[in-house]
Amino acid sequence: MEVKILYATETGNARDVAERLGRECSRNNNDATTTTTTTAAAIVSVLSVDAYDPRLLPREEEKNLLLFVCSTMGQGDPPKSFEKFWKFLLKKNLPLGTSLPNLRFAVFGLGDSSYEKYNFVAKKLHRRLEQLGGKSVVELGLGDDQHFSGYDGGLDAWLEKLYVKVFGSEFYREKIVGFRNKLDACPIEVSVVRDGGSMDDRVNNSNAPVETRRGVMRAARSMATEEVSSCDDTNNGSYWRTLKVIKNECCTSESAVRQVHHIELDNRCTDVHDFSPGDVLEVLPCLSNEDAVGREVLDLLSNSIVVKDDSDDEYRAIADAENLVVSVSSSGLSHQSNSPYVCLAKNLVAYFLDCFSASPRSYFFEVCAYFANDPLEKEKLQHFASPEGRADCYQYCQRERRSVKEFFDEFTSVKLPLEWLLHVAPKLKPRQFSISSSPSQHRNNDKTHVDLISVTVAVAKWTTPLKRLRSGLCSTWMAEKLKAGDDVYARVVKSGGLPYSDTGAMILIGPGTGAAPFRSFILERCSRRNFDDKILMFFGCRRKAEDNLYETDWEHVEKWSEGNIKVVTAFSREQEKKVYVQDKIRGDHAKEVWDLISRHEAKIFVAGSSEDMPARVREAIRDVCAKEGGMDKESATRYIAELEVKRRYFVEAW
Repeated sequence: MEVKILYATETGNARDVAERLGRECSRNNNDATTTTTTTAAAIVSVLSVDAYDPRLLPREEEKNLLLFVCSTMGQGDPPKSFEKFWKFLLKKNLPLGTSLPNLRFAVFGLGDSSYEKYNFVAKKLHRRLEQLGGKSVVELGLGDDQHFSGYDGGLDAWLEKLYVKVFGSEFYREKIVGFRNKLDACPIEVSVVRDGGSMDDRVNNSNAPVETRRGVMRAARSMATEEVSSCDDTNNGSYWRTLKVIKNECCTSESAVRQVHHIELDNRCTDVHDFSPGDVLEVLPCLSNEDAVGREVLDLLSNSIVVKDDSDDEYRAIADAENLVVSVSSSGLSHQSNSPYVCLAKNLVAYFLDCFSASPRSYFFEVCAYFANDPLEKEKLQHFASPEGRADCYQYCQRERRSVKEFFDEFTSVKLPLEWLLHVAPKLKPRQFSISSSPSQHRNNDKTHVDLISVTVAVAKWTTPLKRLRSGLCSTWMAEKLKAGDDVYARVVKSGGLPYSDTGAMILIGPGTGAAPFRSFILERCSRRNFDDKILMFFGCRRKAEDNLYETDWEHVEKWSEGNIKVVTAFSREQEKKVYVQDKIRGDHAKEVWDLISRHEAKIFVAGSSEDMPARVREAIRDVCAKEGGMDKESATRYIAELEVKRRYFVEAW
């Protein structure tokens, strides 16, 4: 039997679930450690859904099994990797009921129930496969980010049903529940090239952080991982490039609750010639080995990580973390087979892993339990990794946002091999920021290249329930560390945000940094001298004197456009009763909003916080439609849904 696990992901969570499925399904190998005889050994493969040819679906043998893990973005949007597969499933020449007669499948979705279209991608995939004749071996599984233990809350129960149905209850008892004192094979191999001494020309040891990052990306490909995208010219031209900082200025006062920075980047020396308003800039944090984090990297390697001694095949402590040189490669278990890459271990930890801000997931605790030397620590870690311990693990790890480094500081008996650290620790993922500049405004003299890209960065800082001060890794680095002349490793993700158009009326709703993409929209219209189509923007912040972002820009565009561009501000803390953008929409500007929607066929764009703002704005638009359009609330709700279908209502939340 072949088990093919296909995932569609944007942030990597669906891939994490798919890899867990792959590990656990691979345990059904009928070796001497189990008495399970209910099924034959499974040949397991894990791959992105865009790497699978959908034309093979009708030819899948009945004995095989396809497992789908799909995430849903924002307002029901699919990951980009899912689009080609879904387009195939919607072909009109696929007859209902008979197109996939031999397909056995199961679907697990990852979503957030705070959004209206919760797990929309998984639901429509499951429904469509059944319509075409596929047979679901278990009911649709749904993971919810709002659950106290995240998507694991729904995943554990779904996996139990899947494994019992496909492999039998004995497999589930022995290879899942009874796997506490065992360990899967590690898909990464690490060998020591040099532990101390001077570097040779085999080692990528450039002092330039960007060059070091490229070397680590090559190491990631050698380990057959997909956590860091390659430097290849893929994804519609949105590949990684080096941008230099021109300006980094704070847009808020010292008394503001959250600091926001406007950062301008020099794009003149790259071959990213153009972008569209609404596109996003994806940035990789770049940490210096000379700073405090660099010292923590060395401390982590010296105190908690071990490497294998080739002479006797035993693990030992790292003698010289500063100069440890290793060769990394895939172990042969992966479907990829890549050449080894030689580099400094400290660079792998600093530029490939996120050991100092991200919290590890349950498999990390399962592996660390195996390498714990203290019985009490081992027992506690096994509990954290079990379904029964999800709530305790959440309290310990996710709720407090404990990092990998903090974990090792507390569980001192755990001595984790470097290859396992590279495999199970959170990877350093890129962060996305809406581009806030106009491409037309910053073209070179011959209009063939955009020379400047700007982003708006809010510094994320918060206090945990135990009063620990936390800060966002990338936003803190960009706002507080970057200075003019520094390098930023980034790429433009085309069509990664809101769809801009040069013509047509628009209603823009962007409180806080949600104003960033709309600054790009408005400045682009101004640059093209298009003032014929009206734009009504709602911007919200706490106080005019503290965080009124881009106030001067709004004043200028209102003047330039002779009133066709209008910016309405809501200062929530300027009066006793808080006033938000939704209050402005349904208040004095309701008739103007309805006129733009009904008579000018305006498109509505919403950007900003993903907490409750999008829902409150939607309710305000519904109330306007009901009051000014003479509808009841039910009809107004349907009217907004129709606007979405007609691509006149868009939400980008983070």
